[in-house]
Amino acid sequence: MCGLFFQPVTAAEHAAALTKRETALIARADLPLYGKTVLYTTPRNYAGKLGRLLIERGARPIWMPTIYIEPVADYRVFDKALRERDRYDWIAFTSRNGIDAYLNRMDALGLTPGDVIGLKAAAIGNDAALLKQAGITPVLVPPTPSPIGIVRELERRGVTSGTVLVPAPDVIGMEEPRVVPKFIENLEAIGLTTKRVPAYVTARETEDLELGTRLLLAGEIDMIAFTSRGEIESLLLHLGDDSGVLNDKTVLACFGPITSAGAELRNLRVDVVAKDYSRFEGFVAAMEDYYRSR
Repeated sequence: MCGLFFQPVTAAEHAAALTKRETALIARADLPLYGKTVLYTTPRNYAGKLGRLLIERGARPIWMPTIYIEPVADYRVFDKALRERDRYDWIAFTSRNGIDAYLNRMDALGLTPGDVIGLKAAAIGNDAALLKQAGITPVLVPPTPSPIGIVRELERRGVTSGTVLVPAPDVIGMEEPRVVPKFIENLEAIGLTTKRVPAYVTARETEDLELGTRLLLAGEIDMIAFTSRGEIESLLLHLGDDSGVLNDKTVLACFGPITSAGAELRNLRVDVVAKDYSRFEGFVAAMEDYYRSR
């Protein structure tokens, strides 16, 4: 007869097992964001996931999108570049939005992954998974998930010539953050030729901001979560003379060093910067670490 035995489980093993499965049974004491009102300025296409994560971790999220992202009105420039794709060696994406636009235009033009196999793709972090799902294997995914990471990896590989297609936003209603222009400058600095094409619109949001603004000015927001420089620029334009409230008691959290640099450039005090800025889970974990440390 086979004997039955019980193997003790250590606390560490138990904690590791819990992280492998989702559970709704979490004590409030184990939720550092419990009861915290978090204002997040993320555009609609990203807001759902971040809001869900904040709720799961106990926060009270207030969604106040300060920018919106949508297709450009005229895709002739982008479509012409895709039809003439043999003129380009690389296509480099600085955001998931650019990848979405690329895949949409491929569908519109009747192109398959096999048709663009000669156009080497460079993408950042988890954005690369979107290309893989569409049957396109990115040739370059840098260890550092940022535009400068792409440049450094190209340079490390000795890629100092060729032409790069850069799907980029058409920025409306505010000054364009330096992310894409700086990326293009850095590519050209190592010897590459670039072609920027409008892939999507990033525009300043001016509607439905009343609730978030009222709570912010009343001091009822514990933390503001920014996921891009554009969100910061638009919020500052909206607040105008009241923008000083952002450096009061409100905690400012930024989704990675690029967003953080944009905040600091505008003389904002940044309290939280996600170390894992390839996914929103890392961002929320950084918020939790901030309150846990206190």
